Parts: sequence; structure tokens; C-alpha cells
Amino acid sequence: MADIKTPYLNLQTDFGFKFVFGSLHNKRALVRFLNALFQGKLTVTDVTYHDKEILPPEKGGKRIVYDVYCTSSVKRSDSPFLTAYQAKDDKGGLQTDHHFILEMQNIYTPPFEERITFYASRMVSAQGKAGWDYTLEPVFAVAVTDFNFSHMSNKLVRDVMLVDRDTMEPLTDKVHILLCSLRELPGSWEECRTDIEQALFLIKNIDKMDNRSLAYREGNFAEIFEAARSSHLREDETIAYSQSLEKLRDTQKGILFAADRAREEGRAEGREKALCEAALKMLKAGLEPNFIQEMTGLSAEEIQNLS
Repeated sequence: MADIKTPYLNLQTDFGFKFVFGSLHNKRALVRFLNALFQGKLTVTDVTYHDKEILPPEKGGKRIVYDVYCTSSVKRSDSPFLTAYQAKDDKGGLQTDHHFILEMQNIYTPPFEERITFYASRMVSAQGKAGWDYTLEPVFAVAVTDFNFSHMSNKLVRDVMLVDRDTMEPLTDKVHILLCSLRELPGSWEECRTDIEQALFLIKNIDKMDNRSLAYREGNFAEIFEAARSSHLREDETIAYSQSLEKLRDTQKGILFAADRAREEGRAEGREKALCEAALKMLKAGLEPNFIQEMTGLSAEEIQNLS
């Protein structure tokens, strides 16, 4: 079992992420993160947590367990995501629930992009009821990842919507999949220029900080620092967090081992053949192609031809 020796929890662990952003007593931390993510385009003042387990509507269907699921009531006229006629109809007073799903994913497990799409789709379809006029409440599926997608350019935050492929005009603005890559963060807190850069930097590095850290002393994310204090854990929570931390460290060690093995085999045997074999093993283990490309030096095409 891993020892807890830091003032703040590791938020890349399954336990730490859910404890900080999925706990009722820590909801101010989630509000702060969402407002950093939307950067003024949408203002969240409060959230209501819901059961994270979504049962299938039909027998034999797929059960879903979200990391975090909540809603927030937001004035439609305050939201630029909504169309002009809806804002006008609301006369500045009508409020609607916005649905937020949050997931923390450290390793690429194919097909993760389709899984997060399924999650968002289920939240859309769950709104259907008798007599419903098909007016959707906005759905935002937020995935914080420690990897990039091989078929997409690298970007810190990507907002995916249903749009026309040629004109990029949205068909609807009620469904958003937001992909936040920890791989694209600046190297230091001082280099972070925006709220979302800083919020994601904390998710990746807060367990390496203490009360002397600049990020803490600036006070801009006091809610997240307070929620992430390891001293808040009960005895049973400490055990659960320690197990979650050990699991994350094993995963990270496995990735490093696979990368080191690929380089060693590349030196010891015929380089190209050995690297291809190592890359194939990494693919079968579910490692993300971009990471394999970075570790082995093989091209994206060479890696694609292996599968």
C-alpha cells in the first residue's frame, strides 16, 4: 500500500479526482474548475450532484458509472452556447439545467473517444419523456486525459460539437465533448497564462506542492487546494486513496517500462525490427499511438501498419 507523504492528494488518481470534484462538501472546487474551463462563456454558481451510476433502459443494456455527474441551473440568456431565438424566448429569466459529466483518464484504452461519445449520448437520450418536444438541456462531457489522440492534432483543450464538415457551422450547440490534455500543459506554474491552464496544472501537479508554492500563495484556486488536503481524509478514505495511488503508480511504471524495453530491444537487436515488435506489444497493451511514436521513433504510418 502506498504511503501518503504529501499535503495534497494526487488528482490523477481515481480516488483523488472523485474526492475533490465529486464530493458534495467540495463542490466549490468543482464550480471553480468548471468556470476556469468555460473561461466566462458560461458561469456556474452552484451544482447539484446526481447518482453516478446510470442503468440501461433495456434489459442487457450497458451500465455506465461516471466519475462525476452533476447539473447546474443557468439562465439561458447568460449562455452564448444557446441560439438567439431561444435566448429571446426566455426573456432573460428562464433557467435550464446544464448537465456535466467529468472523467479522468490516465492511459489510452481504445476506443476511449467512442466511450466518451457514448457517455454524452446517453445523457442526451436520458432526457426523453412522454410529451417531450425534443428541446434539449445542454450536455457537457469533460474528459481530462494524460494522453493525446493519434488522429487529432495536439491541443490543450478541444471543444467537440456536431458541425458541418465544410463550413464548421454547428447543427446544435446542446452537445459538447471537451477533451483536456495534461500532456499539453506548460512546464511550470509561471508559464500558465489562463485559468484553465492553471486548473489543469493543479490536477497534474498539486500533490507536489505545499503552502509555500506560488500557486497556493496566489490564492486563485483556494477552493481546489482546500478540497485536496490529504489531512481531510478519514481512516477508511486514507486506505482507499493509498490503494488508488498505488494503482496509478503501477500504471505509470508499466508505461515507462514498456518505453525502456522498446529502446533496449532497439539497441540489442536489429533496430527497426525490434522497435516494431515492441511497438506492437505496446499497442496490444492499449498504449496510445502518439506515446508509442514518441518512445520508439517510429512514424505514425509505421505504427498504424502494425495493427
